[in-house]
Amino acid sequence: MNRSIRKNIAGVALAAALALPALAQTQDPATTYSNGKVLLQQQRYDLAMAELLPLTNTGSAYAPEASYFYALAALKSGKTDEAYKMLLQLQNQHPSWEGMADADYLLANVLFEQGEYERALSKLQELQGTSLASDAEGLKRYYLMRVNDRGRYEQLMRRFGSDKTVAQVYADKLIAGWYRPQDRQLLESLVQEFKLDRNRYLSKAALNNKGYDVALLLPFQLNQPYSQTARKNQFVTDMYAGMKLAQDSLMQQGININLFTYDTSADTVGVKRVLELPEVQQMDLLIGPIYKSTAKVAARYAAKNNINVINPLSQDVDMAKGNNNVFLFESSIATQARQAATFAYQNFSPKTATILFENAKEDTTFAYFYRQQFQKLGGKVKTYKKFNPAEATATATAFNNLKLEDIGHLAVFSDKMTAAVNATSTLQSKAPKLPLITYDKWLDINQITLRQLDNLEAYFVSPKYIDKQKPESKWFREKYISKYNLTPSQYAYAGFEMLYYFGQLLHQYGPQFNGQLAATGVHPGVFYNGVGYTDRSQNNQLQTDNQFVPITKLDNLELTVVNPVF
Repeated sequence: MNRSIRKNIAGVALAAALALPALAQTQDPATTYSNGKVLLQQQRYDLAMAELLPLTNTGSAYAPEASYFYALAALKSGKTDEAYKMLLQLQNQHPSWEGMADADYLLANVLFEQGEYERALSKLQELQGTSLASDAEGLKRYYLMRVNDRGRYEQLMRRFGSDKTVAQVYADKLIAGWYRPQDRQLLESLVQEFKLDRNRYLSKAALNNKGYDVALLLPFQLNQPYSQTARKNQFVTDMYAGMKLAQDSLMQQGININLFTYDTSADTVGVKRVLELPEVQQMDLLIGPIYKSTAKVAARYAAKNNINVINPLSQDVDMAKGNNNVFLFESSIATQARQAATFAYQNFSPKTATILFENAKEDTTFAYFYRQQFQKLGGKVKTYKKFNPAEATATATAFNNLKLEDIGHLAVFSDKMTAAVNATSTLQSKAPKLPLITYDKWLDINQITLRQLDNLEAYFVSPKYIDKQKPESKWFREKYISKYNLTPSQYAYAGFEMLYYFGQLLHQYGPQFNGQLAATGVHPGVFYNGVGYTDRSQNNQLQTDNQFVPITKLDNLELTVVNPVF
């Protein structure tokens, strides 16, 4: 199996069958195999397992890959025993399969989930020197970080202490809370043997274990009457509440994050005053401020003092342009457009597009980068047209006059009801099977039903998508309601995800984690389907904004991600 199949089955699966047949009594193995991959890609794991199972016990050419994808679906659905049995069957029946390295990686993942850490680490050792070696190290670190019992970890050290990742995570845990004075000699030997950063592991500050200090420069507006700011300010309160729960979760893992709040508004003078405080200059990370004028002040401060700054809400990539210390937690408009165009090019045929966009700045910017990326990949744009949704007649005419023959998809970038209604009406009457790509805000337009959008081949750019049915999301909701007596908003989820992600980076790499971001890649977050700052299409170069943009589609009125990260 080619590694790209494991990493990104969306492009393969979507091309197979976007609308699955109603489980016909008999179908050829190729159709069964394709359907199984589509169901897996749609995160309908139980159905994927049922579809793929008949292929796994046959002499079919599809048996090895069907077995692998069955095991992957079983793991994703929490059925680790079934995943394990299928992978053993795959190894026994197809020992020479070209994708066995992928199967070994998946087996290690299953063993970790089952708590079989020794066996998992042994399996990953077999991948040294292969193309999966880097991924194996990432998987190893992820699960080792979850070991909170020192005695248990020391058992692993006795057997795998010569493994640099095992040793380094142990060193990380020592300075994060396990350290005792008698550990000094052991820590020094680890630093020397594995050439670890002496300042990070042996400095006085590291051994005092005070944790990492994070300053929150947010508009709490505490000096304003509550009656005037409560509703306007709710998003900040929600974000902070999410961060506090992330702080608690990190502490349970031995990662101490100290949060310091500073009330900052759009006043640049006030922000400068905060940044001049001696305590702020000792911080390990700054989150905020959020307003453009003050964010620019913080960006200059970051570059001058070599301290990383996270902008929690901005989608303007220029906020971080040319500054190696500033990162956007959200995906920029440019990144959203490029990733959407890449998805369209990889999944829709022919490679031609019609693009209509509103005359608002955000929409023209989105359309510009979308067209640029689509053409860069080799696609052709047959129509590129701006419209003003305030001019109802002209907008209707623009959509009615569209020539939809011989194009691979239609892209519409406007969140206005006028555009959405005209686009859906045009597609329903002229080309109901033509793929449409647009904003997920269309899902909230009351003049269009979800059934209408479900019946079309409509895909949505959903940068803030959160699957509320994930166990982690349900856990967070229960925890949030219990603590605050409120249901969590989108900002609460974002606050948790942000601090949890960067808290892990601080723990793993220290305050100068930006030097390691390129190596971490894009991985599923706690709630987000993907978080990371490298773009595969750009040779995994480090970017300044989140590079994963969920593309969603309605399936039986349920929104699913069609480009998941595995």
